[in-house]
Amino acid sequence: MKPILTLAIGCAVFATACTKTPEPAAKAVDAKSASIAWITTKTTADVDSAFAKAAADKKPVFLFWTAAWCPPCNHVKSTIFPRDEFIAKSRSFVPVYVDGDTPSGQALGKRFNVSGYPTMVLLRSDGNEVTRLEGSVEPAKYMQLLERGLAGGASARQVLAAALAGTPVGNEDWRLLAYYSWGTDDQQLVPEKDVAATLLKLARSCPPEQRESSSRLVLQALAAAATAKAEARPVIDKSDALASVKSVLARPELVREHYDQLAFGADDIVGAITAPKSVERAELVSAWTAALDGLSNDTSLSNAGRIWVTSGKVALARLDNKDGALPAPLLGTVRMQAARVDSATADANERQSVIYSAASMLAQAGLLDESDALITRELKRSHSPYYYMLVLASNAKKRNTADGNTTAIEWARQGYETSVGPATRLEWGGAYVRYLLDLAPQDAAQIENAATRVVGELRTESGAFSGRSKRTLERMSARLVAWNKDGKHDAALARLNTKVSPLCASAASDASDRAACELLFTSGKRV
Repeated sequence: MKPILTLAIGCAVFATACTKTPEPAAKAVDAKSASIAWITTKTTADVDSAFAKAAADKKPVFLFWTAAWCPPCNHVKSTIFPRDEFIAKSRSFVPVYVDGDTPSGQALGKRFNVSGYPTMVLLRSDGNEVTRLEGSVEPAKYMQLLERGLAGGASARQVLAAALAGTPVGNEDWRLLAYYSWGTDDQQLVPEKDVAATLLKLARSCPPEQRESSSRLVLQALAAAATAKAEARPVIDKSDALASVKSVLARPELVREHYDQLAFGADDIVGAITAPKSVERAELVSAWTAALDGLSNDTSLSNAGRIWVTSGKVALARLDNKDGALPAPLLGTVRMQAARVDSATADANERQSVIYSAASMLAQAGLLDESDALITRELKRSHSPYYYMLVLASNAKKRNTADGNTTAIEWARQGYETSVGPATRLEWGGAYVRYLLDLAPQDAAQIENAATRVVGELRTESGAFSGRSKRTLERMSARLVAWNKDGKHDAALARLNTKVSPLCASAASDASDRAACELLFTSGKRV
């Protein structure tokens, strides 16, 4: 499924080198939600203390796994956490704030089986999960789901087992499953290969009178099936799916309720259940676009929400027209929405979310120069400008020219140079290496130098090679191994493996991580 789509700056934005890797303080939250008594964590002991406090106070734990640069994290920070009802409700649980860039951030990510930013988990004081919360839903719905989790009923795992076994499940429990954050499940409830089939079974099992829950499960199941790997893709009755989707689009209250699913899953679902350029596709695109039209003008939606639904319209227009010109009215809407959020959004966290979404929408619509202009202006305003530098790199790459490729590499380099925090620098360093491999594969010296620097910055404390950071480094290793398919760069990869090997004993948290670490930059394991 599509994500809802990845600090103070330690170096100048356009610096050519950044000799230090600043250690970001574990930031609580912005001033608006300062009334929440967040427990910020730097070590696993901090989390252990939080759970001890929860047990003593007989309260659950609310875990927020985040990164400073992450647009959807900043969306949650600006739309949910500052609300009076959330602040009041926070007194009913122990709120724990885990920044992935803190010393034990990645080890904690592995401990709680979280890797996608943001992941919000409600846990009992004994560490057992109750549910995972989805940040793209409306705040009122978020609070309703949070209330259900705090009420002390069955966990999402228990409800799922009952539903799959055919045991009667109550209305609130069906809602818990329908609004569970399947996109950040990280195989906690269901193996990745089984998510689409599981959602499809739930959609078929949910009683039709549970219209809100059943319709959301249908949309999630179809989106998951459309994007699943071939071997994990369940068989869909397209006629039945088409009828189900049309029935959702015909109900304005369901369109409004599931605006996020309709925005993010538009092209995937339509592409999966209708044939290219068929009458059925044309009719469905028309109905879906009309529904999104209404949402894009709905002032009760957040600024980000209105951008998301407009992006959904662009995705539908691109479905059978990948590189062609879009209709002038749609381009006008795209420009208007981007300009609106740019002028209307003052909060720094909200801007980190909406400006990224608006720039991505402009680029998706083929307005690369306008996307660049929006992002370039934001570099001086954002608290995490390095994030936007990768957007500029992506836009430059899309131009598919020699100058564009050079520009893309330069923006990726600058993004890496100015990024902050060890886990973030690893990700941005990996992105820089990826751009070099994609756009300048012949420049072996620059590629090795970049990869060597990334490896040289790796943390050495236990757990640093873990979770999200482990996957980032494994992906970089895999790309370099593929680059070396003809063996011309054996010596370079051997040097990288030699450099990383001493770190494995200290940075890997267990034997399996250590074994994986020692195989980095070798062909012994394709990751």
